[in-house]
Amino acid sequence: MIRMEQSLGELFVDLHLSGHWADGKEITDSVLLSPPDQILAEYRAEKDAGPVDLRAFYDRHFRPVRHPEDSFRTNPEDTPLDHLSRVWPVLIRPAETRDPASTRIPLRHPYVVVGGRFQEAYYWDSYFSQLGLLRSGQTDIVRSMLDNFADSIERFGFIPNGFRSYFLTRSQPPFFAAMVKDFGDATGDTAGALARYLPAMEAEYRFWTETDHTHDGLARYWDQQDSPRPEMYGADVELAGDTPRPDLLRDLRAAAESGWDFSSRWLTDPKDLTTIQTTNIWPVDLNAILLKTERILDRARPGVGYADAAEARATAIRARMFDTERGYFFDRIIDSNSLSRINSAAGLFALWAGAATQEQADAAADHVRRTLLAPGGLLTTDIQSGEQWDSPNGWAPLQWIAIQGLRRYGHDDLASEIRRRWLKTCDTVFYNHGKFVEKYNVLEPGSPAGGGEYRLQDGFGWSNGVYQDLALEAPA
Repeated sequence: MIRMEQSLGELFVDLHLSGHWADGKEITDSVLLSPPDQILAEYRAEKDAGPVDLRAFYDRHFRPVRHPEDSFRTNPEDTPLDHLSRVWPVLIRPAETRDPASTRIPLRHPYVVVGGRFQEAYYWDSYFSQLGLLRSGQTDIVRSMLDNFADSIERFGFIPNGFRSYFLTRSQPPFFAAMVKDFGDATGDTAGALARYLPAMEAEYRFWTETDHTHDGLARYWDQQDSPRPEMYGADVELAGDTPRPDLLRDLRAAAESGWDFSSRWLTDPKDLTTIQTTNIWPVDLNAILLKTERILDRARPGVGYADAAEARATAIRARMFDTERGYFFDRIIDSNSLSRINSAAGLFALWAGAATQEQADAAADHVRRTLLAPGGLLTTDIQSGEQWDSPNGWAPLQWIAIQGLRRYGHDDLASEIRRRWLKTCDTVFYNHGKFVEKYNVLEPGSPAGGGEYRLQDGFGWSNGVYQDLALEAPA
């Protein structure tokens, strides 16, 4: 495993700033064809002799990452569920050995990739991919995914954003405990699963509660570094040149840890990414996930304080993140100690985790029906900022969380309506294009989703998993 941004020096910088690549991740994921010191020495020698053709130099010394699923062809006679049963094996990768020429973090057990530009395992994506895998009886691969995550916690102290060396400064939304419980429920041995993975669950919990991730009793997203992201180096350098803000780069990285990269949730000006303030926000979804984790830990190891921690967090979510005037849960801004004005589907995590009172849940359901329910499912936010985690886009994880949260408080009609609209949106895109994609336009179902730092990706792990879980669930 190589840290390319450290080993290639000015060559790494020059490649990313050359303008030859629309997506910097393509560079950073490449495999070196020679030792890095040799490649760098050759580059310096060529540079001393005159201008270097960077594209040609790259082609001689790097191998682009392979996308095995590119050879997959949709059967035009397949239903969406038929298609998913054939596509999962294409997204499964075998166990790996250490590769000093790659940024990939080797995993000891098979795993599922997301698809498209994401040719490695990702943390929170895996939870929603797991939903479909468990629903379709593929428990062996889920056990392998959990074992890889437990190994990662033992090795690094946390589960990285994704399994590349450049992700080792941050995590992603901490769904590990929920994954373990769901796996145990699906295999009929919840107690056994909780016992097996308890040390890893407790260690990960400490990462989120005993570091800079926790501020004044509530959790926030963070990153250990405040430099440009190696996978998007050029974009970050360009953006940082437009602002003197010293926290900009850490806030960009923290937004990547949130999974919502990028969204008006994190911006003081929804149209200006340089106003990002991720580390100055207590996110409602992150704290709801940690509440769920605390309750699972209490079930696995009662009597050691997890129940008290869960009650304290639930009380804080109810008291500090619910707006009685708007009737909904919102992120809280740390420095002003005020609620965010951004209306987003993240508020429904409070229902999924059981943090809300019934009265709050009733108000939230009404709020969502009025402001976020769209023809194709649930909007991410009601702001069209040009960022991908905003309107008009809808994302599979947010649909699933909303449906489960609303059901928990008896709002089955709204949950069923979101489910029906979302499945129809996925069906429309599948029958028109023969694939599942990363995100969907829910204002105009069938039209392409947009925004973000890269083109729309297909594959796609969590869209597959959520569709399969919702489509195959037993009738209510």
